[in-house]
Amino acid sequence: MKIGFFTDGYLPQLNGVATSVDNSSKALRKRGQEVYVIAAKYPNLKENDKYTIRLNSISLIKEWNLRVATHLPEKALYNISKIDFDVIHGHAGGPVTFLGFEYAKLKKVPYVFTYHTLFKKYTHYVLRGMVIKPRVAEIASRIFCNHCDYIVAPTQGIKKELISYGVTKPIAVIPSGIDVKKFDIQEKGFLKKKLGLRQNQKIVLYVGRFAKEKSIDFLINSFAIIAKEDKDCVFVFVGEGTEKEKKHLKELIKKLKLEKRIYFAGAFSQDDIAKVYNDGYIFVFASDSETQGMVILESIASGLPVVAVSDKALEGVVRSGENGILTKRDIDDFAKQVLIMLSKPELREKFSENAKEAAKNFSVEKNAAELEKLYLSLV
Repeated sequence: MKIGFFTDGYLPQLNGVATSVDNSSKALRKRGQEVYVIAAKYPNLKENDKYTIRLNSISLIKEWNLRVATHLPEKALYNISKIDFDVIHGHAGGPVTFLGFEYAKLKKVPYVFTYHTLFKKYTHYVLRGMVIKPRVAEIASRIFCNHCDYIVAPTQGIKKELISYGVTKPIAVIPSGIDVKKFDIQEKGFLKKKLGLRQNQKIVLYVGRFAKEKSIDFLINSFAIIAKEDKDCVFVFVGEGTEKEKKHLKELIKKLKLEKRIYFAGAFSQDDIAKVYNDGYIFVFASDSETQGMVILESIASGLPVVAVSDKALEGVVRSGENGILTKRDIDDFAKQVLIMLSKPELREKFSENAKEAAKNFSVEKNAAELEKLYLSLV
């Protein structure tokens, strides 16, 4: 089959959508499928891949390295029009996603859309949420999804969410996949060496953007309690965000007198991220805006037990009491569970083994097989 992945999130962006699209396209190609990725063009990006087509773009959020493709006439658009796709799959829900939808209707081929983003949690980015309210995002999601041929939800919880919006088109639950083998490495010390930490120090790790919807304040306030009880652990943030958000977080850290216990390590390449996880002791997460959370999958594949605020997007991934702990959105309770994991190495080791086993259910090979089955049923 000729499959078109029309995506608004793709490399060199470092986010869940970009990772998911890259993993799925490569795995489908290994299964013999002809997968084209249509995405925004990035300045100075050197790429020699005939199956990746880049569209002219403009910068949207510089700190996130986020660009938006334009629909201005160009050679790339003409080249896309000459490809006889059997199925088109949209990702992320922006201009490129809608371009794929237009092509699918024009060429009368099935259109699949993965609901990667819980849009109602991001309305504050548009004129500070004063115009587009969460309910408007729900209505827009319902209208668009009901014009697609099939919807892919990463988790059962997101499927229920879409049904509650009034989505009536068929919804397949197909979790995004990761390259499990990539995270099964032995090398340690990469992150600690970069930050100048001792090898025996325990890292409480967070990977992701610094943004309001990620509840970073919650994690920092919880660590203030943890730091008083465990004098030797440190908190490491891996990722980037807006300067405004980073300034706010640093002010909070200074207020709590945690400057010597919390580190901002910056972003890492896909080649190095597995080594970053491998230096962690516990992975922490408090976002309530996820549809699945690729960093959660990467952390369990690395054998990191997860302490996270309970959320429908984590159902089936973090199994509380087996490979991690799900807590209430309560700072004291969250801190308590992290401290339990820090103080009980036998329990941590048990959860680590269970985490690696659980990650096998989210392999990119399994993801590709399920997508292929769905495409064939539509074609």
